[in-house]
Amino acid sequence: MRINVNAIARRVDVDNRIPLRYYYRIADNLLKQANIYREEKNIVDLYIILLRYSSLVSETIPFHRDYPTLLLKEKVTYKKRLLAVLDELESLKPEFLRRVDELNGAQAGAKLLELDGQDRTSGSLVTSSSSEWPAVNRGTMSSMDSKRPANVAIQSSQKYNGYHTQFNFSNMSQFDKQFQKLSLNLPPPNKETLSRHSILGPNGLRGQWRAPSMEIKVQYPSNMDLMPAENSSLNQAGQCGALALKDGDLGGVSSTMESVLSLDDGRWSHPAKELSSPLINEAREDPFQFVGIKQPLPPPVLAEVQQDYAPISPSKVADPRPGPAKPSQDGPPSTNSYQHLHVPVSMMEDFLRLARANTEKNLETCAVLAGSLKNRIFQITTLIIPKQESTSDSCSTLNEEEIFEVQDRLSLFPLGWIHTHPTQTCFMSSVDLHTHYSYQIMLPEAIAIVMAPTDTSSPHGIFHLSDPGGVSVIRNCQQRGFHPHEEPSDGCPIYEHCSHVYMNARLKFDVIDLR
Repeated sequence: MRINVNAIARRVDVDNRIPLRYYYRIADNLLKQANIYREEKNIVDLYIILLRYSSLVSETIPFHRDYPTLLLKEKVTYKKRLLAVLDELESLKPEFLRRVDELNGAQAGAKLLELDGQDRTSGSLVTSSSSEWPAVNRGTMSSMDSKRPANVAIQSSQKYNGYHTQFNFSNMSQFDKQFQKLSLNLPPPNKETLSRHSILGPNGLRGQWRAPSMEIKVQYPSNMDLMPAENSSLNQAGQCGALALKDGDLGGVSSTMESVLSLDDGRWSHPAKELSSPLINEAREDPFQFVGIKQPLPPPVLAEVQQDYAPISPSKVADPRPGPAKPSQDGPPSTNSYQHLHVPVSMMEDFLRLARANTEKNLETCAVLAGSLKNRIFQITTLIIPKQESTSDSCSTLNEEEIFEVQDRLSLFPLGWIHTHPTQTCFMSSVDLHTHYSYQIMLPEAIAIVMAPTDTSSPHGIFHLSDPGGVSVIRNCQQRGFHPHEEPSDGCPIYEHCSHVYMNARLKFDVIDLR
C-alpha cells in the first residue's frame, strides 16, 4: 500500500454543533504530537501531522459559525503558528519525499519478494513427488523463502535442487521404517516412575493431595540445575547409538531404556544433601529474602474481540450492533491505519469497582481516558472520573473545563472514554455514538470502552466509529436522544470493534476522581 499524502491529510468538514474551542484543542493536540515526532526524528509522521494542522486551521476552523466572534488577538496568535508550520513543512518536504519513496519502494520490494519466493518454492517442489516429501514442509519452505532477501532465496533454491540430485530418498524412507520399529518397541514407564513424577504424590489419584510447602518461595532453577553434565552426555550418547542401530539390535536398547525410564540410581531412598543447590540452601536459611523478586510481565497482547451475533442495521434500531474488527494495518501511515493504543490490563476491572455504587443503583458511570504518546504508541496512563449526571441508560459529564485543566496540566492526550451498562448488554446506543464522535474527531485513535457486568457473553467491548462511513453519518445526523441512523454510504457498519488496541500488563495508570 503506497502512502497517499492527500488522502491521509484530508480536509475535516466543520460541524457547528462542536464548540469552536474544541477545534482549537484539536489543533493544540496536533502540535503536541508534532513536538513528540520532532524529538523522535520521525519525519514522515511529523510532516503528516503538520499538514493536518495547517488544513484544520486554514480550511476548517474559519468556516465555523462562531469564528467571526473570536477575538482578534487569538486569530493573530494562530495565524503566526500557521505561518511557522508552513515554513517547517517547506523545509521538511525534500526529506519527507525521500523517506516516502524509500517506504513505498520497500513495500513494493517486499511484495515482489513474497511472490517470487512463492513461485520459486512451488517450482522446486514440483520436481519431487508428494509421497517423498512431507506436505507440512511445503508451507515451511514457502514462508522461509518469502522472508529472505532475493539473493539468499536464489541460493537456497539452488542448494535445495542440488540436494535432491545427491540424496537418495529411499534411504530416508528405510531409516524412517527403522525408527518407527525402534519407537514401537520402547518399553512404557512403570507405575513407580509415573507416581514419582505425579503432582498428586506417590499414591496418585488414590492418595490425598498435599499443598506445597510454604517454607520457602518457589524460584526458577539456575542454568546449572537445568543442564547437568551427565544428562547432556547421556543425550549425546543416545543420539549416536540410535544412528548405529540395526533391525536386530533392539534387545540392548530395551534394557537400556528400562534403566533410563526407571530413573532410579539408588539415591531415591537416601536424602541427598550434597545435591541441594546453593540457592535452595540459602533460601532455607533466610526464607524471606526472595519476597521482593518479581517475575517478568508478559508483552502487550491484542485486545480480545467478542462477537457472537450478526450486525443489526442502524436504520432499524437505536442500538445497532458493532461490525467486526478490520485487519490491523501496521507500518507506514495510511487512511485505514491507526497508531497502536495500549490499555492497562487492570484498568477496566478497577473502573468497575469505582462504579459499583452506581451500578447497584442501576445508574451508568463514565470516565475519560487520557495518556501519552511514545514511539508511535498511545498509552492510557490516567483515568479521569468527572462530575456527571446518570440514568439507567445514559451518562453525561459536567464541568468539562475541569477535565481540560487536568489534561493540560499533565500534558495528556484525550484517548477516549469508558462507561458502564449496569443491566444492559454490551453495545453502543445512538447516544453513545454521538458522544464518541466528539472524541474521535479530536483523535482518530480514540476508543469507547463499554463495561456490561451482567452480559455473560460479552462483558466488555472496545469500539470506535468506522471511518469515514460512520463518522460521516454521525456528523450529518441532527437528531438527539435515542434514534436510528441511516446506513453508511460505503456499506460498512456504523461502528466496529477496534483492531489497534493492545492490553498491556506493564502499563500503570493513575485515577483522578473529580466527583
